[in-house]
Amino acid sequence: MKPKTLFAVGILGAGSLLTSGQAHAASIYTSGHGDIGAGYDGTAKEFEPHWHMGGGAVVDGTPLAADTEFEPGDLIALTTATRLSPNGLSAGIGVADGTQIYATGSAAYPPNIGFGVEELDPLDWTGDITVTLSGWSIPSGAAFAMYDTNIAGTTVVDMAFSSVNPASTFASNSFTMIPGDHTHFEWGFTQPGTYTVNLTWTGTHVADGAISTTESFSIQVVPEPSGVALLGIGLGALALRRRR
Repeated sequence: MKPKTLFAVGILGAGSLLTSGQAHAASIYTSGHGDIGAGYDGTAKEFEPHWHMGGGAVVDGTPLAADTEFEPGDLIALTTATRLSPNGLSAGIGVADGTQIYATGSAAYPPNIGFGVEELDPLDWTGDITVTLSGWSIPSGAAFAMYDTNIAGTTVVDMAFSSVNPASTFASNSFTMIPGDHTHFEWGFTQPGTYTVNLTWTGTHVADGAISTTESFSIQVVPEPSGVALLGIGLGALALRRRR
């Protein structure tokens, strides 16, 4: 993998990121299944966070023919979906239940973003892998939360991340995964704009000891009419896309 960017890049311009001192256009992920994933580099002794897009996921307007990995800064997830804030989310997102919010993280509110550590061998790790929301950069006055709902999708079961009230989450903006596992949450956002989150993976490797790595991932929230225009920017950047 290329050198990692270990800090939030701020409020991003549409479809572009700054990585390693050079500007390049990021690919735009709009639908289908993809994960915020993490592998492990035994030489560097660090996690390798990345986007893992499933075959059929739509990136730059075209379904991918096969699973494809992107560096964290080389892809932005884009959502135009809205919903009414489910019952129980108010403590984590700061607006009343039933308020219209932007949403992503499921087939109903694309793109269907999950978390995956399938690339980690359980035999290489002592205990679970912890994923922590260690920082964020969001539009002024905005808020976001990542949560789980019941089958009907109308009541919050658990909250994993909150920019408003970390005490309302599992463990102060952290959750755990078994190495080799995969999970999904829904995301809610109160305003349009770019939401960049710093995520930190920590775990104990049986040979290398305590490991901790931080990377930044971005989700662009766009009202429906503007989404098509932003997607066009992503399509124009196909020649600059960098895939692992």
